[in-house]
Amino acid sequence: MEWTIEKVKQKTDVLQLEKCVNDHDKIELKVASDWIGEKDYAIYDGDSLVGYLQAFAYLPTEWEINAFVDPDYRKQGVLKTLVDAAKADAKEAGVEAFTFVFDENSKSGGGVLEHWNAEYRMTEYNMTLKKAQLFLKADPDFELREATDADRPFIVETLGLAFGNAPEEAEAIYQAIESEDRITYIGVAHGKPVGVIRAFLASETAASIHAFAVRPEEQGKGYGKKMLKLMVQALFRTGRTQIELDVETDNDLALELYKDAGFAVERGYHFYILEI
Repeated sequence: MEWTIEKVKQKTDVLQLEKCVNDHDKIELKVASDWIGEKDYAIYDGDSLVGYLQAFAYLPTEWEINAFVDPDYRKQGVLKTLVDAAKADAKEAGVEAFTFVFDENSKSGGGVLEHWNAEYRMTEYNMTLKKAQLFLKADPDFELREATDADRPFIVETLGLAFGNAPEEAEAIYQAIESEDRITYIGVAHGKPVGVIRAFLASETAASIHAFAVRPEEQGKGYGKKMLKLMVQALFRTGRTQIELDVETDNDLALELYKDAGFAVERGYHFYILEI
C-alpha cells in the first residue's frame, strides 16, 4: 500500500499514538510536544494517525529522529515512507546523517535499524530524582548564579570541551535548545566560572537537567556535586520536584554523582546513526 505524508491535524493525534505505542510495546518514548508541527511527518489512515516522525535539527549535518508506528500498521511501509520523506528534506538542507533514539526494551527498533545498516552509537540512562539529597555544606567561595548574555562564549566553549564538539557544533547545539522554557546557571568558584548547568522547565512541577559540564581543568574538585545540588535546590524553590536527567551508560563518574544526589535509573535509550 502507498502512503501519503501529511501535516499533523491535531496535537492530540500524536499524543494518542505515542500512548498507544508505549502501552503496546511496554516502552517509554516521548515526542517533544512543543515541537509538534515544526519539523515532523505524519501518515493518516482516514482520520487515524498511524505513523509519525519527529526530527530535531540539533546539528547542521545531523538530525535526531523519533518515530512511532501504530502496531496494527507495522511492516506495511509506514516507517519507510516517513523516513524517506525526512531524508529528502534533510538532504536538501545538507544533512548527512540521522540519529535514531529508541527505548532499550523495544523489540523492533534495533532490528529495523540494523537492517538499514545503521551504526550503534551509545546508550543513555534516563534517571529521575527519587530521594533528594539536598544537604550541602556552606561554601562562601562557591556559588551558582543565573547566566547572562555575557556568559554565552563561556557556556558554548565549556559545553564543546565537555562533549567533544567543535566550536561551531557547540554553538549550533546551543542555538537549537535555546528557548524561554530553559534556564542556565554558572558555577563560580573563588570568583571564577568553572561550569555550566541547564534545565528544561517541562511544567510547573517538572524539569529536566541537561547540558551539565565542569571545565576539564576544574574537574575533581567537587564542583560538579555542588552545582547539581544547588540546581536541584533552585528547582525545588520554584515547586519543580519532579526532576530527571540523562547520562551515558559508560560515564561511571557521572552515574555515581547522580546517584549520590538521589537520582535512580529508570530506563535506557539506544542511539543509532544512519548515514543518508
